[in-house]
Amino acid sequence: MMKARRVLVLAAAVAAAGFLSSGCGGGSSDEGAPPGKGAEGRRGGRGGHGGGPEGMGRPPGEARSAAVPVEVASIERRSVSSFLETNGSLEAENDVEIVARTQGPIVELVAEEGMRLKKGDVMLRIDETELRAQVEIAKVALKDANRAHKRATAARESEIISQEVYDAALAQLETAQAQLMGAEIFYDYTEVTAPFDGIVVDRLVKLAENVTANQALFRFAEFDPLLCKIQVPEKELSRLRKGQTAYLNVEAWPGKRFEAHVLRISPVVDATTGTIRVTLQVRARGKLSPGMFASVFLVTDTHDDAVVMPKRALSIESLSDTVFVAEDGQAVRRDIELGYEETDIVEVISGLRPGERVIVVGQDGLTDGTPVQILKGPGAVEMTTARREGESFERPPEAGRPGRPGGGRAHRPDFSNMTKEQLERVKGRMRERGMTDEQIEQAIKRRQETQH
Repeated sequence: MMKARRVLVLAAAVAAAGFLSSGCGGGSSDEGAPPGKGAEGRRGGRGGHGGGPEGMGRPPGEARSAAVPVEVASIERRSVSSFLETNGSLEAENDVEIVARTQGPIVELVAEEGMRLKKGDVMLRIDETELRAQVEIAKVALKDANRAHKRATAARESEIISQEVYDAALAQLETAQAQLMGAEIFYDYTEVTAPFDGIVVDRLVKLAENVTANQALFRFAEFDPLLCKIQVPEKELSRLRKGQTAYLNVEAWPGKRFEAHVLRISPVVDATTGTIRVTLQVRARGKLSPGMFASVFLVTDTHDDAVVMPKRALSIESLSDTVFVAEDGQAVRRDIELGYEETDIVEVISGLRPGERVIVVGQDGLTDGTPVQILKGPGAVEMTTARREGESFERPPEAGRPGRPGGGRAHRPDFSNMTKEQLERVKGRMRERGMTDEQIEQAIKRRQETQH
């Protein structure tokens, strides 16, 4: 019994995943003309969401095709933004090379690569024996100079010595004080400390190594926040402002975006490239590191309370912007007009209303009026035992594609009579949904064969 149920579910999975197949609803797509506007851009005059359960929209006894299993998503309202897209590399604003300020063998090595330190933490110590002796010598000299100065002061008050003799004693005292200060400074240099909160990027010396003044010891950097410098075309200058929001994507964390803001805008335009250097600041949050390559999306405008839908609802067979809406157990084609887009959603200017359900999996190969059965999403039917045990009919999520403003009604595309430009547009949509060139050619060939 369990094996039979799994076969049934597998058959449903194949039906849902069939790209461009002629068996999904009994025909080919109904697309191709310029897109139209409004929520009524569909055939048949069907309206509302009344009727029985999904897949039960026709009167009893009427012949119909088997319902195609689909996944749907609700049309929602939320804010959506437009972006300037570019890229850049992350870098630390404070990235320094720490050098020795004195010479001698290293007697203690504390810091190691990757160690996180606070400002003032000890990194290493250089042998202090010689410099400590220099400090003691300077202290003795200061004591002698201080006693001489006191005698000269008393003698000057008694007018026993001249002013010149007194001045010489005072100069000797000041010189001794300066020499002690210098000796103490060099003595302090034997202890190398972190100049700010950061991470040891590289250790360049070894324990017991005899270092010299100005020899590099460590590379030390502050990882949070990080900077990302980008180049923006000169024509976009009016859309730039300090504090402007941006989002970064990096390969190390796919699907996760990191919020940034504009820290600095260069006051000059690069005459060679015609671009402006913009510096973004982003919190690393323990995930980002200097040197990472980032895709940058600089927010230029935002529409609040916009009507949005998932990008993957767009039909890849269409020559215009088209989706299928689940109504009364059937797939209803809608021509839509698109506005701003983000990573996985797109704004719908006209053609859909909040609360309607667009088909996001299983829509490829559907036609206007094809019976559908919602297996996932709002209004889903009860799943079979095999589905409840973890089997799934859905394909991997397809990649989105940029939306274009459009309008009009779509006609059924004839794949056998398409122009080269039209065919390339359809192929481009398929590539953006993750299909390989081989899969695209096979799908086009199957569709052409069904239209002969």
